[in-house]
Amino acid sequence: MPCAPRRSSHRPMWLLLGFILLAAGVSGCTAEEPKDSATPRVVDSHVIQRGSGETVTHLAGRVEAAEHATLSFEVPGQLAQLEVDAGERFQSGDVLARLDDARYRLVAGQRQAEASEAKAALVEARQTFRRQSRLAESDYASDSQLDSARSALDTAQSRHASAQAAVQIAERDLEQTILEAPYDGSVSARRAEPAERVAANQTILEVISHREGFEVTTGVPETLIDRLEIGSTQRVSLPALDASGLSATLARLGTQPGASSTYPVTLALDSPPPGVRAGMTADVQLTPATDADDTKTLSIPLTALVHDDAQQVHVLRIAESGELMRVAVRVIELGDEQARVRGDLAPGQRIVARGAEFVAPGQVVSLLDKAPERYN
Repeated sequence: MPCAPRRSSHRPMWLLLGFILLAAGVSGCTAEEPKDSATPRVVDSHVIQRGSGETVTHLAGRVEAAEHATLSFEVPGQLAQLEVDAGERFQSGDVLARLDDARYRLVAGQRQAEASEAKAALVEARQTFRRQSRLAESDYASDSQLDSARSALDTAQSRHASAQAAVQIAERDLEQTILEAPYDGSVSARRAEPAERVAANQTILEVISHREGFEVTTGVPETLIDRLEIGSTQRVSLPALDASGLSATLARLGTQPGASSTYPVTLALDSPPPGVRAGMTADVQLTPATDADDTKTLSIPLTALVHDDAQQVHVLRIAESGELMRVAVRVIELGDEQARVRGDLAPGQRIVARGAEFVAPGQVVSLLDKAPERYN
């Protein structure tokens, strides 16, 4: 039986080369997957609202008595009695302290004696002048004798008037050894002790009145002082008494700034709560009067403000396309969380609410509340 022709076991070289080229072609046709374009940065935004003029500014204050005084003696001496202590109440006219008055009584007695001598001398001089006047009319006394008698009378009258004034001064000094209460009130501080020698006008007691109520003092920045009105009603809270929303009338506005560059403001508590004391801390809530140009004032978050190197203030407005635009603003008022500004902005526009220092004008951003969710 004839044998079938035998097929060669070696593949031609061109066939192997074809496989290699085919594999290389397939590999070359597999293009690298294109990368995603850069994702816009996500920012927190704020829709601008028009300023309402009802911005409330919170300031720290302190309670003070509406009427208070430091009491002292007008004359020096040894403190004999001190009838009251700190915290004690008193009535108008009550004796609060006394000086040892022995010396002042002696002086008053001496001045009385001197006044009596001066009066006797005046009587004698007046009689002498009358006698010389009658003699002169009868030509028994010369004009020089009459002039001498008249001069002696004038001198006696002056000495008598001076002695009477000395008596009044001595009696007044004696009265000043007693320190009386000027009004109904209480002692806030005691500055001297019995048996102590005190100088004239040295503070003995610090007292407060109970007839005029209490006031709250605070300091107001210069951007706010011109928008406050005397007589306006404000609100005060006293944390120590857990009393909030107390009505207070703005009583006084300072014209000169203090050490902290703030202007002093005083508010009178309309109805002080029970237990209020001078020295307590207060939270003052000031509501400035509406600005005449308030229609141009807008309220934005305090965190939206950006300060550049030139100390200029701006915000970043978000266009419909998401592009950021730099808008210069002028700060009218700074609150705790909000700022009232004016600039080329309008209600309804969006601005970067926070993190504006991490983005720049011209950059395209995505809004936080509209950003697509990402999954791993």
